[in-house]
Amino acid sequence: MPEPVKNNINIPFLFFLSGVSGLIYETVWFRMLIRVFGTTLEATSTALAVFMGGLALGAWLIGRKADKIKNPLRCYAFIEIAVGLLAAAATILLINLPQLIAGLLPEGAGFAAGLGRGLLRIVVAGAILLPPTILMGATLPLLTGYLSKSLGEAGGKLSRLYALNTFGAVAGVLVSGFLLIGHLGETATVMAAAALNILIALRVFVCRPAEGDSLRPEMQPQSPPDARGVYRKLAFILGLSGFAALGLEVLWARMLILAIGNSVYAFAAMLGVYLTGIALGSRYAEHKLPALSAPFETLAKAQALTSALALAGFGVFWLIGRTTLDAKYLYSPLTQASDILMMFGWAALIILPVTFIMGFFFPVAVSAGVKLSGRIGGGVGTLYAANTLGAILGSLAAGFVLIPFLGTKYSFILIAILTALTGAILAGMGGAEAKRRYGAWMALPIMAAFAAFIVPDPVFSIIEGRIMHNQPGEIVFHAEEKAGAVTVCFADNGAVQYLCINGFVVSGNGPAGKLMSHFPLLFQENPKEMFIIGLGVGSALRSAVLHGVHVDVAELVASVAEAGPLFTPGWDELLKRNKFRVILNDGRNELLRTKKTYDAIVVDVTPPIYSSGAVNVYSRDFFKLARKKLSAGGVLSLWIPKPCFESDYFMILKSLKAVFSYVNVWSFPELPGFLALASNNELDMTPKTLEARIKRGRARLDLPPLSPEFISHYRIMTNDEVAAASAPYPAVTDDKPFTEFPLVRFLAFSPVWY
Repeated sequence: MPEPVKNNINIPFLFFLSGVSGLIYETVWFRMLIRVFGTTLEATSTALAVFMGGLALGAWLIGRKADKIKNPLRCYAFIEIAVGLLAAAATILLINLPQLIAGLLPEGAGFAAGLGRGLLRIVVAGAILLPPTILMGATLPLLTGYLSKSLGEAGGKLSRLYALNTFGAVAGVLVSGFLLIGHLGETATVMAAAALNILIALRVFVCRPAEGDSLRPEMQPQSPPDARGVYRKLAFILGLSGFAALGLEVLWARMLILAIGNSVYAFAAMLGVYLTGIALGSRYAEHKLPALSAPFETLAKAQALTSALALAGFGVFWLIGRTTLDAKYLYSPLTQASDILMMFGWAALIILPVTFIMGFFFPVAVSAGVKLSGRIGGGVGTLYAANTLGAILGSLAAGFVLIPFLGTKYSFILIAILTALTGAILAGMGGAEAKRRYGAWMALPIMAAFAAFIVPDPVFSIIEGRIMHNQPGEIVFHAEEKAGAVTVCFADNGAVQYLCINGFVVSGNGPAGKLMSHFPLLFQENPKEMFIIGLGVGSALRSAVLHGVHVDVAELVASVAEAGPLFTPGWDELLKRNKFRVILNDGRNELLRTKKTYDAIVVDVTPPIYSSGAVNVYSRDFFKLARKKLSAGGVLSLWIPKPCFESDYFMILKSLKAVFSYVNVWSFPELPGFLALASNNELDMTPKTLEARIKRGRARLDLPPLSPEFISHYRIMTNDEVAAASAPYPAVTDDKPFTEFPLVRFLAFSPVWY
């Protein structure tokens, strides 16, 4: 078929649309898998590794056959259809996965149980994610081979395709993170992306691509004698560059959370900026490739520049931290719509220059590799797979090894030095003269690394600066681990105690924790077991122990449990007497896999309500799970933190009322939140009964004002009032997580309760 057909189809634009759908899938599937496997780093890393592993496997598999496929365009169309159908099927499976897998999740905290859960994650995530992701990974080498007339042209075509696909990924991240999921819900968002894949295929089929359309590349008459060895070395270097790219992304996420917070918008902004830099760099490479006569020397300089800019951004971050001392940064940097612009600005300042160079590096390196291999599809597929496998290892190493053992600062310096050293290898591949000239470029990352050594640890210094600026006290504990940076501060000679995770105050020793623990137990005749989501400073735990119940606490961050004895006198003795146990897991996942039932379940997650992941314990689906794990007379105790949008408050109550027969709400003077109790039995508010249970639980040791009159006076909504007031509002569900996406309410200046 004539050449104009290719132009009419506009393959690069279709590949842009494919990038949109791909990142939408990744965003939604990760949300769904987290609800099944938990928000631990192990669980999220497994999902990421399987997703990216599928891309690498697909690129490698199709790369071996791409140059022999007679009609690559028709093959691409069938792949897009298959991706759309498999993505829709995977989403339906993920919706029902919690019920299907609950009985298979091993209980216990031992090595065998942990290994069993890990293997189950890999098997299940692989079975669901690999089919569509393998096909996604196959598209880049296939289309590069189709569009390239010769080996020399392959680099430019790859650059354009890679850039446009990545621009599509940026659009997918932003449109799903800022618009689609919050308005359409997860399932509808995926179905829209699947429809996009199918439309891409239909556009190709309309042009009826026939066999023989693909123009076979003009092979080099003879490769250099050492081409195979140089090609393998280049594949190894691409693996190292992928390692550094994802390692830096993990470290940037760890550092930027202090400046832009942990809302879904913060992560979308960071990832969007990261991918924009990659896309712009790749587009720039397309224009520069024809003039490059010494690709290895150019690549070496790019690696030196990447290293130096990454370290410079590290220093900029430390300076930014000096300007974010306001009290709001101890709660959430997102308090109004304009804060989102600041998120993009800070992320761009630190990340964009580095990822621009990374985006330039990849197509230039692959172009050189294609010429060495003498194959377009095969060369692109193998090198893309090597880069992606390196990215997987970089993500895992940064989270599991580097941060826990070296901390963020020295992990950053190590990866930057590794990047500069790969540049030295590339310079050596470019010849003696290139190697000599690289010495001057190497001075850039060396000087930047030296400066980074001098700069104080930005994570600790920023947290310390904010604490001392707003409520001076003594930092008695600080630890940086894979799940976050944990800081404990005592002020006013220990009278005020609070816990920070990643610089945000998540718990304090005020009466809120005591109330949410005592209240559900006071409305039960003979409670025996309690489950608490989030250890915090241990207030809820200590109050429950006074009632004589056994307590299971699900805590996501190991260092929070390590700091527990600082808040709880007799911690070790209580452990020996089996009064409680701390389970290192997120609460929803622990409830999903446990066979136990509880008389009370207490939920007090990190504020604000719209912090990333909080919706997982404020949704109707979670409340259904909690109801299954409650005893016949059990009570769910839910803290709704303030500041809070009025609509969020009522949406949460609507979700509770959809599951439980009775919902009552309390509000207490000077406490930043509401306490909601949900049960299937009406609460016994008889003064005599309440007084007896207050004495039984020795509750006045914790809360001297507690009395039947206190309980009655501060109840602000009865069950009937909850039902009537929440009726006009939609329920929050896993599929429609409205409370996690507050942008529209910010823009509309919706009523906020403080």
